[in-house]
Amino acid sequence: MIELQRKLIGDTVRNKAFESALKKAVKPGSHIIDLGSGTGFLGFLASRLGAKHVTLIESGEILDISKKLAARNGIKNCTFLKKHSTDVKGIPQCDVLVSETLGNYALEENIIESIEDGKRFLKPGGVIIPGTISQLVAPVTSTRLKTDVDVWTDVGFDLAFDEAREISLNNIYVKTIRPDDVLEAGTQEWDFIDFSKKNKSIRTKTVTWKDATTIHGFALWWDAELVPGVGLSTAPDKPLTHWEQIFLPVLKSVIVKKGERVELTITSDSRYDVKINLSWNVRHFDVSGKVLSDQTLDMCRGYLS
Repeated sequence: MIELQRKLIGDTVRNKAFESALKKAVKPGSHIIDLGSGTGFLGFLASRLGAKHVTLIESGEILDISKKLAARNGIKNCTFLKKHSTDVKGIPQCDVLVSETLGNYALEENIIESIEDGKRFLKPGGVIIPGTISQLVAPVTSTRLKTDVDVWTDVGFDLAFDEAREISLNNIYVKTIRPDDVLEAGTQEWDFIDFSKKNKSIRTKTVTWKDATTIHGFALWWDAELVPGVGLSTAPDKPLTHWEQIFLPVLKSVIVKKGERVELTITSDSRYDVKINLSWNVRHFDVSGKVLSDQTLDMCRGYLS
């Protein structure tokens, strides 16, 4: 937990974006609730920006440190609740609900589920931070990431590691992905979350490319609008954050010729009892629509107990 908090506090891109959002959202006399408050950084900013009261909800032991940090910094208008937010009842409604439970893969820390439940704490017309999340995907056309991840085919010593390789590649990898790693002009939105509306935990979409290229996997990242006019992005061409990007491997690289197409279907399940599961199906079609290859990877198959 403290290592995660170290990364968060050291991420100046993140910190400045949330400060800018809170400056716009926090009004004198307002009540702020921070779901998954960690060290209390966002709540402390809200207090300094004029919030009348801040409620910090955090189930982890870090909340005990947060109390000490509040005292050290002379912040006295905070209530600390050491519970999961779903177990919290009977607190005053807030003007601003903030939850920085964003993962490397945006949904892996159950931000949808936390905010959907947390909406019961929000006054009508209140502000949710972040307001929206857009999830983007692009084919990876450089070999750099695949070579780094897929070590199993070149072990040597006259040994084959096929079964271990398949388990390994049925996983997602946090990587620093460069703009030149992905297909130029190949970025597509595969998911959009608007927290002013009700959002489902199971999300799926198919996107298509028709470019002649070789695909070695797929890159995922997200763009969040914290409040109107204030954004935060983990895109490869934006300033690097601690989140970096996500690499989805394929079992076999897909060589796409002119006139052919590739379909990628991503399915995400972030229900509390699942935590997170991602699966991705890659289908390659020739010019007549015949399926040339079909491969499905699933994090459920990537676990080894």
